[in-house]
Amino acid sequence: MICQTELVELRDVHDELSRRGGRMVAISSDSVEDSRRVVESRGLPFPLLSDTRGDAIRAYGLLHRGGGPGGADIAIPAHALIARDGRILWRFVAHRAQERPAPAEIIDVIHRFIPAE
Repeated sequence: MICQTELVELRDVHDELSRRGGRMVAISSDSVEDSRRVVESRGLPFPLLSDTRGDAIRAYGLLHRGGGPGGADIAIPAHALIARDGRILWRFVAHRAQERPAPAEIIDVIHRFIPAE
């Protein structure tokens, strides 16, 4: 399950990215229905995409085999700032499931890589 508290905290990041002409999406391994429910109940201003098969998780090298309860595979929390041409400008990959960058840190990264419009 994606961290709903973190998603709510990312609103400021979304707003700053939007002001600079960017778009934000989040990806979860949860079902489409669960993702829709989170977006609606939390009033998220950005889409929460559902990757129940783990295609994006594997493509970005973010699968922690056996890292979940009972030895289940889980996604490694990660954030990325990707340019329109597909270049990864910045990437944060957690070493532990609870590790996340603060929203202010992500906003600083946005300021560093994306000029104000």
